[in-house]
Amino acid sequence: MGIEEYLNKSVLIADDLANMREDLIKILRSLGFTKIKEVHDGKAAWDELRLGAHYEEPYEIIFLDINMPRMNGLSLLKALREIDFYKKTPIFIVSTENEKDVILRAIIYGATDYILKPYSVNIVKEKILTRLK
Repeated sequence: MGIEEYLNKSVLIADDLANMREDLIKILRSLGFTKIKEVHDGKAAWDELRLGAHYEEPYEIIFLDINMPRMNGLSLLKALREIDFYKKTPIFIVSTENEKDVILRAIIYGATDYILKPYSVNIVKEKILTRLK
């Protein structure tokens, strides 16, 4: 099973740092993803994700930074897991936070996996292939 079956899926990236969003977008595009939307904070992500669910076109893969203004990634993750459309959606937490308690809290809240910044193509690809089975 390869990455090809996931390339048509809609992806949302929520990160307050433009360069981090750009880096992840470049990696995803290099892997072949084309349906990528980016937002700059947690509240914008919440609005976008709720809108997608409302129109029954939810995002199929989500990347959330932890430290964002207006709504942090862990709060957003917890809220998303309460919406039927996003209960089983792959949600990857992306962060520079590498403390075990933060990573554990992300997993407890329902994160599919945790990706440390800065990104590498191989790690992102490996996480996607491993977790999207």
